[in-house]
Amino acid sequence: MKKYLGLITVILLSVCLFSSCNKEGETLLDLEETTPPVIATNSTAESFSCSVVAKNYTKKDVYNLQVVSDSIKISFATASLASGTIDILIELKDGTKLVSRNIAGVLAVNDYKKINSPLSKVTLNYSSFTGQFAFSLNNAF
Repeated sequence: MKKYLGLITVILLSVCLFSSCNKEGETLLDLEETTPPVIATNSTAESFSCSVVAKNYTKKDVYNLQVVSDSIKISFATASLASGTIDILIELKDGTKLVSRNIAGVLAVNDYKKINSPLSKVTLNYSSFTGQFAFSLNNAF
């Protein structure tokens, strides 16, 4: 049950963030460009999750992972991607790149990976990103 907590957290945060409104018919993505992004993260020994709603966001965010496992489930999704890209890089402590992906469109991905080295970090590199993004990494078994 605990291994699904991270995924459930990402989904609930995404639903709350993606449906937020300031005025009738105006979503967070309709705000002025100076509005900072909304970013929510959660990290435990069993899961890591991140949810982002942003407009014209350019930044490299690096998160050290606490997740301990020999197999993991990786899930990420974009919605309302109006412009820009996101680069996702998941690295192991031995320097191996477990996942390296560039996202430039709307998609949803779930993947399971067996790993031989402890997890190290997740790097999310946003380039003029306008849209909604949710990411989770969980202990698979």
